[in-house]
Amino acid sequence: MLVGWLLLNHAKREPTDVATGPALVSTAQLASAAHSLGRPIYWAGPRDDSSYELTVTDSGRVYVRYLPRGTAAGDHRADFLTVGTYPGDHAFEDLKKVSTGPAVHSNLLDDDGLLVAPKRLPKSVYLAYPNGQYQVEVYASSAGTARTLALNGLITQIR
Repeated sequence: MLVGWLLLNHAKREPTDVATGPALVSTAQLASAAHSLGRPIYWAGPRDDSSYELTVTDSGRVYVRYLPRGTAAGDHRADFLTVGTYPGDHAFEDLKKVSTGPAVHSNLLDDDGLLVAPKRLPKSVYLAYPNGQYQVEVYASSAGTARTLALNGLITQIR
C-alpha cells in the first residue's frame, strides 16, 4: 500500500539512545520519555481500564500500546489500541500526496492536520500536521475505531 511505502521510505531515521523494548509505564513515565527524546509522542489519552506499554525503536519510532490491566508487556497479540509516532522530514507533504484517490478516505483535522485512512486497512489511520516532523499511525482492532478517535480529537501529544 502506498501509505505504508511512504512511511517506510521517507521516514527520517533519527537514532536515539533512549531505545527500549516494550515496557509497562505510567503516564508520568510517558511524559518523561517525550522529554528525554526531545520530541513529541502521540497517544489516545488516559484510559482507566488500560496499562500503557512504551516501545522506542533504534530508528526513533515510538509506540504507545493500550493493554488491558494484567496483560504483560510484549504480548504478541494485535488486539490492542496502538499509537505510533514516526519521525519524517516531510511527514505532512508525504501524507498529502496519498490523500486523494479512490483507495483512501481523507479528512481535515483541527490545527490544519490531515487524516488519511486506507480503505483496504480500515483498522489504521495516519495523521500529520503542517510544519510537523512526525507522522502518527493509530491502529485499533475494530474497524473504524482509529478513525473515530482521530476525528474526535482524541489523538494528542503527551504533555
